[in-house]
Amino acid sequence: MDLSILGPGDFMQDWYVRTVRLRFQVFTGVPYAHVSPMEWRIDPEALRGIARSRGYLEIAPMFQGSLSFQYAPQYVPPVPVFDGPDRPDKDRERWLLNQLTGSDQVWISLKHANLSARRVAEVAEAEGLRVAADFGDPADRVLLLSRDPSPPRLPLPAPTGLRFRYAWLNHIAPVTVLVLLGAAAVISGIPSGFEAPVTNLLFLAAFAGMVPAAFTTSLFPRTTRVGWLAREFDGSPEVGFPMRSYRIPADLVVQIAAYHGYELYGQSATQAGGPGLKFRKR
Repeated sequence: MDLSILGPGDFMQDWYVRTVRLRFQVFTGVPYAHVSPMEWRIDPEALRGIARSRGYLEIAPMFQGSLSFQYAPQYVPPVPVFDGPDRPDKDRERWLLNQLTGSDQVWISLKHANLSARRVAEVAEAEGLRVAADFGDPADRVLLLSRDPSPPRLPLPAPTGLRFRYAWLNHIAPVTVLVLLGAAAVISGIPSGFEAPVTNLLFLAAFAGMVPAAFTTSLFPRTTRVGWLAREFDGSPEVGFPMRSYRIPADLVVQIAAYHGYELYGQSATQAGGPGLKFRKR
């Protein structure tokens, strides 16, 4: 019998983080789960709702102060995950082939692909790739297609040297816009003593352009952003990033993190970057 008593650490101070951790780090499909509402600081009814959404049936408590649950998807069907249209679509399958060509490993968002998991797997298999990981929530489902479907050997080795993070684009782009348009404004304004209308327009555009440039990564397709997100979990002891960097639901982020040997331990919020998630290597 697989029994595990799981409690929170001192780092669990945010309700949102606690609920995400419960869904994807406690109710993971193990036969039994035991949770203390007091220690997790969560309402028992909310806890029961989370358990039901993950396919768990409440049973008689096995430990004092805890609620006990048994995984029973046949009696408590979990919330269904997203799946795309399960029909032939030459245009979307051609798009998928373009993503797979020359790749040993690629992440695919079914919401972006507009294809079912079955169709994606069939097309990938014809190209020599198989489904190595499958994560989903009601809004989307992402597949990792790989020529070697074996799971990664955990823990991942720590990276060596400086590594480019795609989330940096949201910092690099605004500075680039400011510098380029600001320089253009200065150059155009020198002959007229900075009184030419075009100079004022360039200065205004430089500052106004910083705002959309701070969301540069959002301009890229969802499949691309999922791949960039997965690269964050590279073996570093801790990983953190604002949610707006990749605009992928937290439920999917936590599942992708767990696949790479990381667990969610906190949430951060800054006025500039918005809410962010913090992970550490298990």
